[in-house]
Order: sequence, then C-alpha cells, then structure tokens
Amino acid sequence: MVETNAEKRREKRQAAVERREKIRKYLKIALAGTCVLTAMIIVIAVMSGGIYKDEPGFQAFAASYFEDDDATKAVGKSQEVVKYGTPLSVAMEYPVTGQATTDSYIANIAVDLENQFRLENKDAKKDEKVAMFLDYDSYNTQRAAVGVVFSQEQQKEKDREMTTVKSGVYTYNFSTETGRPLTSIQIFNPGYKTFCAQYLLDYFQKKHKADLAKGYETALADAENNFNKYVLTEKGVRFYFDPGTVLKKEKGTVFAEITYEELKGTIRDQIETRAIDPSKPMVALTFDDGPYPKTSNRILDCLEKYGVPATFFELGQNVNNYPEVVKREAELGMEIGSHSWSHPNFKEISGKKAKQQIDKTNNALKKACGQVSTVFRPPYGNNTKAIEKYANAPIVLWSVDTLDWKSRKAKSVMKVIKGVENLDGRVILMHSIYESSAKAVEKMVPWLLNEGYQMVTVSELLEYKYGETPKNGKLYGYNYFYADKK
Repeated sequence: MVETNAEKRREKRQAAVERREKIRKYLKIALAGTCVLTAMIIVIAVMSGGIYKDEPGFQAFAASYFEDDDATKAVGKSQEVVKYGTPLSVAMEYPVTGQATTDSYIANIAVDLENQFRLENKDAKKDEKVAMFLDYDSYNTQRAAVGVVFSQEQQKEKDREMTTVKSGVYTYNFSTETGRPLTSIQIFNPGYKTFCAQYLLDYFQKKHKADLAKGYETALADAENNFNKYVLTEKGVRFYFDPGTVLKKEKGTVFAEITYEELKGTIRDQIETRAIDPSKPMVALTFDDGPYPKTSNRILDCLEKYGVPATFFELGQNVNNYPEVVKREAELGMEIGSHSWSHPNFKEISGKKAKQQIDKTNNALKKACGQVSTVFRPPYGNNTKAIEKYANAPIVLWSVDTLDWKSRKAKSVMKVIKGVENLDGRVILMHSIYESSAKAVEKMVPWLLNEGYQMVTVSELLEYKYGETPKNGKLYGYNYFYADKK
C-alpha cells in the first residue's frame, strides 16, 4: 500500500532510531564502570547518526537520505539541490526529463514547495534545526504521458534526532506531446469518480477493514474534492490518500492502484492534449489586427505557458509580412481567423472588393500555416451580405469589448474583465498589436483560470456552450454570446 520513497525512508529511519535506542540502553549498562567523560564521548558518537551539525554534515545527511531508492525513478535524470542554513535547510531531488516544458514546470514546483516551507517556518529560532526534503518517483505509462509523484517531508530536531513533523504527496501527469500537466478531463472519460468511488470503497473494505479510519466513507465518496491525487504508472492509475483519511493516521500516506484493464471505458484510450468540460464555465479570448511579432509572441508565450487557446483574427497584409508568427499560432493549437486584408469598412466597398479582401487573406494564411481561416470577423463589426456570401466561414463578433485600443492600459483592460459579473459563454475582444494588451493577457489568463473558467476557441464555444455546429455565412453577433440569457 505504501511505496513512495519518503514513506520507505521513514520506515528505514524509524528502524535506525530504534536500533540506536537499543544501543544507548545497552551502553548505559555496559559503560557503567567506565570513566564518565569517556562514556559520554562514546554515547554521543553512537547517537550522532540521526542529526547534522553544519553544512558538510547536512550534505552528508542529505546524501544518505537520497541513497538507494532509484528503482521507482523510471523517467528523467535526478537533479539534486542541497541548501544548508540556520535554522532552515533544504534538500531536493527531482527529475530532469529533457522535455523543456515539463522540466520548467517541475523546477517551478520545487521552487514553490521550498518557498512554502520557508514561509511556514519563518519564525523558527536560530538555534533550531528544521529541514525540508523533497524526493520523487517517476513512471513511464501506457498512455502519452509520464507520471511524477513528489514526496515532501519536513523534519525538526528533537532529542538529538531529526523527527518528521509534516509530510505530503503531490502528483502530476505530464503530456509527452506538449510537456504540460494533464487534467482529469484529458485523462478520464466523464463519470470516472463514480467508478473510483465504487471500486475503491469495495477494495479498502475487503483488503484493509481493520485499519479503516473513522469517516473513511467521506474520502471515498463520489465528490468533487476526491480522487484528484493520482499518477499514471506502467500498469494503471495509482490514487493517493492522505494520512487518516481512508486508513488510520499511523499508516501514513496510502495508495490503491487500478489497472488500465480495470479502467477500460473509464480512462481515455488516447490522452487528449486538451479537453473541454461542457458543464463548466468557459470563455473565448480573441485578438484582432495582428500578427505583430513583438506583441503577438508575448501573448502566445502566455497562452503556451498556461496551455490555453485563443482565436486570432488576422489581417492578411500582416500575415504576409510576418508568416512565422501565424505558423507558431497554428503549431500551438490556436484558432486562426480572417479580419480581412487591410481592414476596410465592408459597408463602403463593393462585393467584388469584399471577395478580394477575403480571398487574398486566405491565400496568405494558407501559405503561412497551411490552412485558411476557420472564422471571420469583419472590421468594425460591420457585417454585409457580401461577407456572408464570400467568407466561407462563420462570422463572429464579440460580447465583451475591453476597449484596449482606446485605453492602451493593462489595468483598464483588467477592470473591464473583472467588471463583468458572469463571463461564462462570452467572447472577449482585444487586439494583438498593443504592448498594454499583451501585458493585460499575462494578468488575465491566470485570473480567469483561478476563477474557474476554461479558455476555448470561438468555434469550441459555439459547440460546447451553445450546442451549435458553426455554420459558414452565419452571423454570430453581439447578442449571441450570453450563456446566462439562453
């Protein structure tokens, strides 16, 4: 049941403590007739194995902590970081996989856990010894993913021993395609928690009846907060449970593994690089008038960092000048739309010129990224019959105008976004040519995620929020994108 490196080390360390205690008792008897000073020196020498005194001592202590437990480190090369201090010291070991995006996430996880440890112990006294140890297990899987489990342990000196005062397990599954962390909806089919609740309740009741914790049924119920700590392994999915939640606290962190065969129909046959939950709120970010390398790439950097999409309505003349930016948009899975060639008012040009604006832009897009536009947005939002005839794509406006073109201030853009009571189903209009807009996106994306919004393309919004298969030539106007009114 318990197989994380941290748990195995705790068991080994406890055994070592017990051995030293037996030796101590023996020495008290055996050295009764020996010189007091000599006896004290011998006892201290025997007992010093469970603590460190200085930087070299902590380095040796950390080396001993991390030794002989590489059997469950199937992915990546171990990176060890040791930082001695008084009163706080840190020793971490984490994998370097060679996948740049995954390695960036892992490094940030380690930094965040260290910062959290230092914040929690900021009032520790100078003469105290408090240490954090971070170790890991990593797994290849039968899906397009790697699993990583971090085991964190905090120790504090007590009776000349470093004693565990806090521990935790953190699980991550990374896509081998994108390098980004995978969410439950990308890994499992809808309803997976119902299956897990039934399976794991039966498992623990049959296999560990005598060790069940009080209220264990709550931790095994089909509930939103349950079954979120898991890792994919070579054989199946391993679900972790904190001490005292399912089994008695003294059993520590426990897990139960369900094989891929048993999960058939519950786990996806192919891991999705991105998936959408129709039952949860979603919003579409859209950008007009690009591409422009400096600002467009800054926006793309942010979207790539958080693994979210957007829709870019590009001007053909800019596509022609900066095709590499459009190519990157396509490679990152962004939806690419047309905003005409040169931004004319379509109500002031002929049908023939309207067709030229549309066709010329599609040709530039095809040359830049291998595809024509999937959606069209008319400049100034001015739709015409010619657009409906020649666009050969859904015509999409917006329902939240950030006025970024007017304010040119990131703070003002965020004020507009936060001022909308319900963004579910909304299409947000911005422009990818302003530094202020790029800066606003860097604040907006994490804020939206923290508020529980999924970010989707406009075509996905139509399909998943409104149940509409996007239709070429149909206008989806200002009043369409209000989910709370439908």
